[in-house]
Amino acid sequence: MTVIGNYRIVRLIGEGGFGRTYEAMHTYLEERSCLKQNINMTPEDEALLRQEAKLLWNVHHHSLPAMRDYFKAPDGSFIMAMSFVEGKTLEQAVKKHTAIHPEDVSWITQRLLNALHYLHSKGVVHGDVKPPNVIVQPAEHNAVLVDYGLASLRPHRDTKPVGYTAVFAAPEIMDGKPPLPESDLYSLGLTMIYTLGGDPIAKTMPDAVPEKLREFYNDLVRYNPVDRPNWEKQDLVRRLSDIRLETFGRRSSGEK
Repeated sequence: MTVIGNYRIVRLIGEGGFGRTYEAMHTYLEERSCLKQNINMTPEDEALLRQEAKLLWNVHHHSLPAMRDYFKAPDGSFIMAMSFVEGKTLEQAVKKHTAIHPEDVSWITQRLLNALHYLHSKGVVHGDVKPPNVIVQPAEHNAVLVDYGLASLRPHRDTKPVGYTAVFAAPEIMDGKPPLPESDLYSLGLTMIYTLGGDPIAKTMPDAVPEKLREFYNDLVRYNPVDRPNWEKQDLVRRLSDIRLETFGRRSSGEK
């Protein structure tokens, strides 16, 4: 049994070039947690993990993970402890079902729009909205946006993207330009096109996707950021809610 600080490691969730992620149990509280640990013992990698922890420290939203702790492990690495988010990722769901029903995609989108609106109001651009970073919780009717390793706080004209996932990145990010809230909205649009069973590269959706939903997602993935909707131009959550009412006859999946 491996213990790091006050946490007992339950299992390895994932590992990349930068760090490892674990499911853990607090040894005193017996509460589940998610730990992220930098692999490379370099000041640069520790700085990236520290920045991620600082970004999340004052974030409190039901569709975002909660920060619990940040500390140095005995081996010299650093640990960021967060709330454990139960559920499958959108990527896992699409691989299992091929596509998600448009009404379910609609409420998932609304949850993520609310999360992004909150983040953007705090000056945070997520920078890596994609299917593996969205955990869906059908019983709670919630979707949680995770992994802030590429996030930027109050980016300015000289800010460069930390990195990106090419398939889901906005054009301006791949060009090395400053991250924008509209960049996250673009990535969200591609993520939902993928979730609908579409092609995020060609930006095409199955014929079964209702026209109003097509228009909504197509607006998010316009090439030029100034042509995309943003929080100042319109209430995106309300717009999608209106589309749900018109298309499915209800604003909430729980309505009769």
